[in-house]
Amino acid sequence: MKVISDIRLYKSEDIEKPVEFNNKALNIKLRRAVMKLREQGFSLGEFDHLYINLTTAIPEGKVQLSEKTDSYHPWFRFCNTGICKSDYNNTEDHDFILEKVSLTLLKLYSSEKDTEIIENAFSEAKKGSRMLMLFKEKKAEKGIAKIYLSLSDDGKYIPLLTVTRNDGEEIFKAELPQTADLNIIGELALSSKKVTVRPRKNASSKHLKPIFFDIKL
Repeated sequence: MKVISDIRLYKSEDIEKPVEFNNKALNIKLRRAVMKLREQGFSLGEFDHLYINLTTAIPEGKVQLSEKTDSYHPWFRFCNTGICKSDYNNTEDHDFILEKVSLTLLKLYSSEKDTEIIENAFSEAKKGSRMLMLFKEKKAEKGIAKIYLSLSDDGKYIPLLTVTRNDGEEIFKAELPQTADLNIIGELALSSKKVTVRPRKNASSKHLKPIFFDIKL
């Protein structure tokens, strides 16, 4: 079972000819919902990318998870969701479209736990750039360090680092540099005197250096 990674939006009047939504603001709002789904461990099953096609080719409200799979790209599936013709060009109503995405997920994944996760994620996403997702945490003997992510309206992540003592007192909070790819956040380390964020270990992060702060835990 894979934790969800991405949802992408398409529309079509012919199921076989979906066209991807080209709306940055809408896609950022949807990314926020996916962030909250990931935070809660929501799984699509054996795939982690869901491509939702809003289409007039099937009855309004009907949801069909495509049986077609790609052996070379087994990580995604298409899902067709029926909408009426009057709504087909209503691409500027982001709330309407996000509601269709939420309802699609609720029809595909209807357990009590999944329903709660889905409803919570889309509710939290309405907070916009104020929404926080718990991304990473590190426990130590005397406390815990956490990194939260928010997503700005221009599509960049804003990491927030906090350190809290075991008694619940927050002793440190700082925003890390905005980033598009999260390469700056690999390993999180915490001691009584220092909290350190080490970059990911990959070819594109070789130039990045650890970020650390002195603390008194």
